[in-house]
Amino acid sequence: MSLELDKSTWKRVAFGDVVRNVNITVRDPEAAGIDRVIAMEHMDPGELKIQRWGALEEGATFTRRVKPGQTLFGKRRAYQRKVAYAEFDAICSGDILTFEADEAHMFPGFLPFLVQSNDFFDHALDTSAGSLSPRTNWRDLANFRFGLPPLDEQMRIAGLFWAVERHREAVAGAGESLKACQGPLMAVEAAAFVTVGDVLAIARSGATPLRSNKAFYGGSIPWLKSGEVVGDGIASTGETITEEGLAGSATWLVPSGAVVVAMYGGGKTRGQVGRLGAPMATNQAVLALVADETECDPDFLYYWLRSRQEELRNKGAGAAQKNLSKGLVVSEPFPDLPVEEQRAAVQHLKRIDIARGELKTELDRLSVLRSSLLAEVFGDN
Repeated sequence: MSLELDKSTWKRVAFGDVVRNVNITVRDPEAAGIDRVIAMEHMDPGELKIQRWGALEEGATFTRRVKPGQTLFGKRRAYQRKVAYAEFDAICSGDILTFEADEAHMFPGFLPFLVQSNDFFDHALDTSAGSLSPRTNWRDLANFRFGLPPLDEQMRIAGLFWAVERHREAVAGAGESLKACQGPLMAVEAAAFVTVGDVLAIARSGATPLRSNKAFYGGSIPWLKSGEVVGDGIASTGETITEEGLAGSATWLVPSGAVVVAMYGGGKTRGQVGRLGAPMATNQAVLALVADETECDPDFLYYWLRSRQEELRNKGAGAAQKNLSKGLVVSEPFPDLPVEEQRAAVQHLKRIDIARGELKTELDRLSVLRSSLLAEVFGDN
């Protein structure tokens, strides 16, 4: 898709000539009717919509005011690409700049997409200072120069961008709704519960051989590590091993279809549940579970544990970093249901997964389209 833009009428300007950095402080947000707080962690990279915020009663010390229609920019660690469009009153962190367009020169709806552009971020990164937590500042950002279309063309371009953005939000919302539908399906009413270990044929982790074991590396068998376990399948592995190395090591070839659980790792790695689409070996940070199919449908085991990822993540033990153990995973409750009932639930879950996959494909397509349009409009500044 091409907009076929004629940039000959565009005027080259400095960012600070057409945009204001509004720095209004509010000492008593409650008296001003403000009850929401925006911190850097509430802004998602690449997403204009703010979907999370803090509450005033949680004790925030921020004082910078946010008004609807402002474009918010995270000046700390600009490489995270945190830009948002405010839709409500709030106070925000001092590491967030609040921009407003000078409406005599710039259509306000055009501004957030300019700030999302690669050229603007490149300028922000080039002007950032600091080693551990680099920051840019308004003075340097104000000097960013770019081509500005006439107002009527800005409105047309912004209308297209917002149409893509609203469609992305709708598709993402539909995906979240489908995900939420899977929760009640997994809230099965079982007369009794057994443990995960009771329905398994095998529960085993692998091992990491020494680098000196030259026979182990460079073969054709994929080797899975904890950071490559993903909730909807298995990411591509970074290394391969040989048949000879596998035979002489403490790891093993996990069969296709096995459920795998990430045992170590911070963030959302620990407790992540996936399913093997091909035979693989694992390291010691991945627990592989093979169902006893007379007691458990393998697909149901996968969906059941996937629905309990948060519980697993919170059950880790250890002082420095909470890790899972085989004992913790196999002691998880499992509904004592006939295999036929498990399979019936799986059919519904699979249909939801297929629909979610189609929505993800559409989201990916829209992200590519947005990137293409941003490059066409704001590239070569």
